[in-house]
Amino acid sequence: MKRAVFLSLAVCLALTGCSSGLTIFSNYRRLEMIELVRTVTVDAAEDGVNVSICGTAGEKQEARMYQNTGPSIGVAMNELTLMPLGRQAILSHTESMLIGEDAAKTRLDEVLDYVERFSEMRLDTGLFIVRDGTALDLVSGVAGKETPAADVVAGLAENMPKVGEGYVFSCREIAASLSENGCALIQCVRGEKEEKLFEDRGDLNIKPAGFAVMLPDSTAGYLTEEETLGAMLILGKYESHNLDVPVEDAVLTVSVDLVKPKIRPVFSDSGELERIRLELELQSNLVSMDGLADLRDEKLRRKVEEKLSELMGGALEKVLERERTLGLDFLDLEGICERREPIKMEDMPQRWEDIFTALPVDVSVKSVLMRTYDIIDPPEISGKEEGSPWEKLTESLRGS
Repeated sequence: MKRAVFLSLAVCLALTGCSSGLTIFSNYRRLEMIELVRTVTVDAAEDGVNVSICGTAGEKQEARMYQNTGPSIGVAMNELTLMPLGRQAILSHTESMLIGEDAAKTRLDEVLDYVERFSEMRLDTGLFIVRDGTALDLVSGVAGKETPAADVVAGLAENMPKVGEGYVFSCREIAASLSENGCALIQCVRGEKEEKLFEDRGDLNIKPAGFAVMLPDSTAGYLTEEETLGAMLILGKYESHNLDVPVEDAVLTVSVDLVKPKIRPVFSDSGELERIRLELELQSNLVSMDGLADLRDEKLRRKVEEKLSELMGGALEKVLERERTLGLDFLDLEGICERREPIKMEDMPQRWEDIFTALPVDVSVKSVLMRTYDIIDPPEISGKEEGSPWEKLTESLRGS
């Protein structure tokens, strides 16, 4: 009997909620009354900080942006989410935060502190620094009437590692690096005006601008494109990259599809850290060729591998030299060595801070050209016995 009464009461409450706004779910919100925030910007302002939120209420809805200025990020965001926007801002879906260059120099620790302490924000939110302009101007410029800026930023974040131009570190990764190493790498972007690829887009295009080396309260420097590539290789953030390799009378475009970095500390008999050995193994495939070259020539293929090793090795040497110059272990070499040899690193008589800028790093790169996608590949490439071109073509067609 009690169960029947309870069920009847629940049904009545649910039916009443349809007309009066009440519901058995305390956190229920109608879709048209919420704004799912996906991107947040932070810029320096004369009287504090300027923040903006942008998102969309649903599919085929106009992309909306709201902004507010306050003495701190927490105050500005709180006032912004409580303003009569016509919707309730939901920050738990935030995918990316973009910080203007000026704000990053003075408020990076405040941004990370806000993300960590505010329950609706997520620590896996990606963080960008906007160079040569404000984050608000960039986000406003790339968005279209029905294209949220978050879609453009998300596409960039996904594709950068695949072309060797950068990697978006999360707030968690950046905060951990600042705590452990006293510095951190953060992906930079900038806006550039160029011809629209799509009609429903703004007049700006967002471009990668390398890594910034950040301290909690200042900027230590910016890495070049080559140094950024070297950092990605060492940190294991590299996914794929097409490189032009000039050989004899041709330029071969090679796709680097597999990268295996190996870092090993070398100790003396007395336990002192003498040097670090950095070995990089690359596997690549030929994408295209401009010019004339005989890919059946083993010597030519070896030249391609040597050239590729030189290009990647140069990027490694550049970023290692930059770390020594800045005196900051933004590559986390100490952490990598500790994970490889924890007991020896703990027992070594030197302090890492005293030796790492003068510590030799032996760099070696081994590159292997796996395939040339030529139907008359010799046994060294295909792994099969040599046959006539027509036999190989017939076999290939049969397999497909």
